[in-house]
Amino acid sequence: MLGELRMIDKLNIRNATENDLDAIGTLWKELMDFHKVLDSLFTRSSDGHENFKNFIKSQISSETSCVLVGEYNNNIVAYCFATIAKYPPVFEEKQYGAILDMAVTKNYRRSGIGERMYKLIQDWFKQQDVNRIELRVSLPNEISTSFWRKMGFKPYLETVVKKLK
Repeated sequence: MLGELRMIDKLNIRNATENDLDAIGTLWKELMDFHKVLDSLFTRSSDGHENFKNFIKSQISSETSCVLVGEYNNNIVAYCFATIAKYPPVFEEKQYGAILDMAVTKNYRRSGIGERMYKLIQDWFKQQDVNRIELRVSLPNEISTSFWRKMGFKPYLETVVKKLK
């Protein structure tokens, strides 16, 4: 436990830059490969990580997105990508915060990094006058579902799927 506390104290969480794109791409591949074992839908294309890096590059400078990285000993060990999304104009509430990705590399999970990143994202949403945060969780991913429940999230919609082939 003491080793974890020292590690988390040395962790630097900061806004991502273009210099972080390769590391974010590597973490994204790890995230997708982890999920692929749970559901083949997450099978990534051979250039998926390059497309993801290009997408994140466009979001780093966006005023409506926040991309954070967790850095330990000059290595990126986590990232989080969140954005402000709009509800259809039929609702009184106009916007919400969407956490689209959070990944912590395997050896650093359950060390407090995710919680620290989430708290910074939550603060960013508050600064943007966002009153609600939504995210999608793969139900077979018990690590993720447990983490988000710990952060205070609860289900409110259910997505159902049917394979045609």
